[in-house]
Amino acid sequence: MELPGDFAKYVSSCEPDDDAVSTAKKAHEKVRDELKTDEDAKDAHEETFLTGSYKRHTAIHNIEDVDVICILDLDVYAEGSEPEVVLTWLQGILDKYYTETRPQGRSIGVSAKGVWLDIVPGSPVYQDGPLWIPDRDAKQWVQSHPKGQISAATEKNKDTGGYYVQTVKLMKSWRDRLPTEKSKPKSYILETLVHQTIGWPTSHASAIVSVFEGINSSYGFYCGLGVVPFIADPGFGSVNVAKRWGSAEFDAFLDQVKSAVTTARQALDATDEAESRKLWRKLFGSTFGV
Repeated sequence: MELPGDFAKYVSSCEPDDDAVSTAKKAHEKVRDELKTDEDAKDAHEETFLTGSYKRHTAIHNIEDVDVICILDLDVYAEGSEPEVVLTWLQGILDKYYTETRPQGRSIGVSAKGVWLDIVPGSPVYQDGPLWIPDRDAKQWVQSHPKGQISAATEKNKDTGGYYVQTVKLMKSWRDRLPTEKSKPKSYILETLVHQTIGWPTSHASAIVSVFEGINSSYGFYCGLGVVPFIADPGFGSVNVAKRWGSAEFDAFLDQVKSAVTTARQALDATDEAESRKLWRKLFGSTFGV
């Protein structure tokens, strides 16, 4: 059964609370103003904008991090603009304002009173298109398209009557309940898989079944082969969002999906409300339908 009331209530319980939203807003506004006005940064600074699950409205519960893109006036091919150099320079700026900063693969992380900020420096490949962002491990600038990701999510949500964003939240809640860390994919990988498989749902229940069945049919046969297929970024198709997904982790996730496919289909097809709710609780926990 579809149990629309149960699903609506459960999705609402996944939403970040007002305090989390307010904390995130204050933190990102503060760092964006600092990057714009800092004496050592303002000449290079062009703009900042938000990206990630916070901006795409797919975050659940506490907002653990907020991604901020900082567009800089720089030539990524010029000597002295190597990724390590730019990231080190950016960390030096942020060290003036925050007691805890951390170099990461493509960003500088900042602890900002209850929320973690990921500050990603970037330079446009072309106007309103993809960006060059640093890849510390690869020691080169690579292309990404954060605004394309935002647009893709917005369009998919519109095309599915709002079910896309809510289904991502449901899938993240399911993911967070999985028994091992190895089986839990990164959030944007999961978002991408939902984007690929959601179809044209008429309910939360049908959306969940479509996603599980779609993932299983598209990728299940890769399980055990020791390879992870190319999974295209919906916002920039030449980028593989699964580039850093290990085969053992990929297989562990697919094992969980295979089990969930059966449970979700049985829950949707059940004609008894109590039985259907019991099956959905296997996926979403005891608070579902309460």
